[in-house]
Amino acid sequence: MDTRNQRRPTRLLAPAPAGWAGKRKTDMQRTLVIIGLVLILACGMAPPLQAADDAATAPPPKPAPVETGVQPFGAALFTGNFLKTRDDGLNPAYIVAPGDQVNVRTWGAININDIYTVDTQGNIFLPDIGPVQLEGVSNRNLTQTVKKHVHKVYTNNVEVYTNLVTAQPVAVFVTGLVNNPGRYNGVPSDSILFFLDLAGGIDPALGSYRNIDILRDGNTIATLDLYDFLLKGRIAIPQLQDNDTILVRHRGPVVELAGNVARPALVELKADTATGAGVLEIIPQAAQATEVTLVGMRGGQPYNRTLSLADFQAVKLHDGDLVTLRDDGKADTILVNIEGEHEGPSVLSVRRGARLVDVLNHIPVDKTLADTGAIYLRRTSVAQSQRDAINDSLFRLERSSLLALSGSSNEAAIRTQEAKLVEMFAERARLIDPLGRVVTTQDGVQQNILLEPNDTIVIPTRTQIVRVAGEVLMMHAATWRRGWTAADYIRQAGDYTDRADRSKVIVHHPNAAVDIVNPSNAQIGPGDEILVLPKVDKKYRQFGIDLLDVIYKIAISAKVALNL
Repeated sequence: MDTRNQRRPTRLLAPAPAGWAGKRKTDMQRTLVIIGLVLILACGMAPPLQAADDAATAPPPKPAPVETGVQPFGAALFTGNFLKTRDDGLNPAYIVAPGDQVNVRTWGAININDIYTVDTQGNIFLPDIGPVQLEGVSNRNLTQTVKKHVHKVYTNNVEVYTNLVTAQPVAVFVTGLVNNPGRYNGVPSDSILFFLDLAGGIDPALGSYRNIDILRDGNTIATLDLYDFLLKGRIAIPQLQDNDTILVRHRGPVVELAGNVARPALVELKADTATGAGVLEIIPQAAQATEVTLVGMRGGQPYNRTLSLADFQAVKLHDGDLVTLRDDGKADTILVNIEGEHEGPSVLSVRRGARLVDVLNHIPVDKTLADTGAIYLRRTSVAQSQRDAINDSLFRLERSSLLALSGSSNEAAIRTQEAKLVEMFAERARLIDPLGRVVTTQDGVQQNILLEPNDTIVIPTRTQIVRVAGEVLMMHAATWRRGWTAADYIRQAGDYTDRADRSKVIVHHPNAAVDIVNPSNAQIGPGDEILVLPKVDKKYRQFGIDLLDVIYKIAISAKVALNL
């Protein structure tokens, strides 16, 4: 055949260079090694099956305790404290049961040293002696019981020693009104509280703390009232067996105690505690309580009564009652405090309705030291009113700052910075405590005003000092000079700062009176305090007004010059 004109087949791939097959083999091996490493890492990161099984059989997590609202009396029992310690079941009172292991040693006529398991019939079998019945025997009587059986065969020259090695675990059902009903493991001598804690505690809204049954084979073997444990330290401790059931019943009638009690709580009633006296034995009233308000339902109709504490003791209570104890009694006397230049006690008990001048007549003072013409009061109710006024002004200031309009992005940035400054200013302002000062003199005459509980009578010390504070270069105290104005004392304190308001100052007088005056013509007396306030930019009218309002209220009520 003539092949000269036949087309040669075209190669799709260029011929492999020398050594190509070896390189390809090396790359494949490298790839397989990388895949193997990835698989090894993946297997190492996977959790072992055993750990997963353990997690599946672990008890459910305890719910977070309810933080708000009135809680049932006893709710603090189940916070995990009973889970921190486990009983090993080897206490002297433990009753031996099938499955327990006992170490028996004898020496003398017969030598035995072995561990025996109590069989399903309740026996252990000792060589050359036979079966020994141990089921139902307490741990403390174990040695004596075994010795008695050994001596039936070996009457002389034999000694016996026993030791309970392990207690057979039990699984107990916890059900009813608990947070996490289920089947939980423990040892027979674990307390009921341990198993209840395992189940997350009693449901605070539905469960009973006073009616908890222990069931065995459908029969009730014990009933617990946790109030006995909380109040008297008594609790039944039955030895549990496999498949026993702890059943928390529905909560019984409940009353709420509030007001002047040791701790507000919901109290579950029983027949012997369904009176006022019974409830107050559970949660005692505060020493100050004198009256009781009872609110509830009787015969389907709203019911409310106000009783004396003595009459409340015999009242029959019903489910849903709200009992509020109050301190409505008023003492015949009140306490007032004395501060400043005086002789005698710093706290006086005076009759209710006493007046200032009447009390002052009984306070000895040295008139050469005490400025009796400048006496004033500090009153708690006035201080609270001043605080409320400052907080109200701060709210308006913050609102003005946040609601200020901006015409450009640059102006908006400025407003944001101002809002931050105002927020910092408000935080500092809220930390200042108003003094609650009350001026009690009028035209130099002390007014005989009615005193309130916890009033403080301030008797200033005579002084020739004038103090200057606020927006001055130096906080200064100078001796009083007749005819000097506020401006003179400010110049002596180094003059105003650049931020000072030069048009007016606040002057605090020794008798708690306050004046806002022009510093150039304000005559200053001995003991006066001059407060120079900062100047406020009034470019934005409402913001400036609100800021001035706050600054002046603080300066007058607390004698503090606060700046933005």
